[in-house]
Amino acid sequence: MRNKTKNLIFAALFIVATTAVCIYSIHQKELFKPASSVDFIMNTVVEQRLYGKNSEKAVQQVTNALADFEKLLSTYVVGSEIDQINKAAGEHSVKISPTTMELLLLSKDYCESSGGLVDITIAPLILEWGITSDNPHVPSKETINSLLKLVNHKELVLDEQQSTAMLLNKGQAIDLGAIAKGYSCDIFRRVTQENGIKSGYASIGGNMVVIGKNPDGTDFRFGIRDPRGDETKYIGSLSLEGKTMATSGDYERFFMENGVRYHHILDPRTGFPADGGLISVSVISENGALADFLSTELFIAGKQEALKKMNEPDYKLVLVDDEMNVFVSSALEEDFIVNPDAKGKYTYSFVGGAK
Repeated sequence: MRNKTKNLIFAALFIVATTAVCIYSIHQKELFKPASSVDFIMNTVVEQRLYGKNSEKAVQQVTNALADFEKLLSTYVVGSEIDQINKAAGEHSVKISPTTMELLLLSKDYCESSGGLVDITIAPLILEWGITSDNPHVPSKETINSLLKLVNHKELVLDEQQSTAMLLNKGQAIDLGAIAKGYSCDIFRRVTQENGIKSGYASIGGNMVVIGKNPDGTDFRFGIRDPRGDETKYIGSLSLEGKTMATSGDYERFFMENGVRYHHILDPRTGFPADGGLISVSVISENGALADFLSTELFIAGKQEALKKMNEPDYKLVLVDDEMNVFVSSALEEDFIVNPDAKGKYTYSFVGGAK
C-alpha cells in the first residue's frame, strides 16, 4: 500500500514538474516570439525585427505610425502639413497638429544651435539640384545665389498658442530630411515600449535603432558601411543596445558630372554640396532626432570641427575622411570591431575630443 502511495505521489510530482516545464517553455516561446517587416516609407526602406508576445502587433503599429508620420510631415506628399506650409509661403499661416509643431520647434532649435550649418528651409535649393530625382544637375551660380536668399529658418514663424506655422516669404519651403529619419527612430522606440517589447531593432533608411539584446542574450551588432564600397562592405561594427546610430555620407545619393561627385548634403552657406573633408559621419546616441541632425551638421562642419566633438556626453562618433582615415570616439574603443577586410584600405584611430 505504501509503495502504491509513493508511486502515486511520484507520478503526481512528475506531472506537476512536466506541466511547469511546458508552461515555462510556452512562456519563453511567447516572450521571444519574432515578427518582422520590410516596407517602403518616407521614400526609404524601413526594416524591423521585434521579439515578444506582442511583436506582430508592435510591428504593424510601428508601420502605421511611420506611414502617418510621412503623410503629416513629408515635403513630397501632396496635402501634408509641410506641403501646406510650403504652398502658403508668403501668403498666410497654416493650422498644424501638435506633432508637426513639436518637430518644427525642435528643428528650429537645432538649426539655431548649429549656427545655420543646417537649415530646414533649404528645400528650394534641394529641389533645384534634384539630386534624388531622375534629372539631377548643377544649377547656375546665379540660380544658387538667388535661392540662397530664401534659406533662413528664422523666417519660419511658429505660433504655439494658435497652433499655426508660416514661412514669411514666397518661394520659401521646408525640408525635414536632416531630422525626420532620426525622429522616426524615436517613434519606433516609443511604440515598441508601449507594447512591452524588450528586444529588437529597426533600420530606417540606414539609421539603426536597437532595443535590448538578442533573445539569446548576445548583443545586436551592426556594421558601418564602407563609404567607398558597395552596400555589403563595412568598415567596422558596433553593439547599439538602447541607442540609435545615424549616418550621413556622400555615397548614397549623388551624381557625377565632369568627373566630380555631387552629393545630396548641401551647405546652406554656399548652396553647393558640403566639402569639409568628410565622406561619412556616424553619430551614436540615445536620442534619434539628435543623432540624425548631428550627423548632417558635423558632415557640413567638416573634419576639423567634427574631431573636436569626439567624446561629448550625449553622443559618440565614427568619422571617415576623404584621405581614407577612420576616427572613432575613444569611448567606443572596447566595443568597435574593425573589419579585417577594410584594414588595408583605411587607417583607424581612436581619439578623444579637443576641449
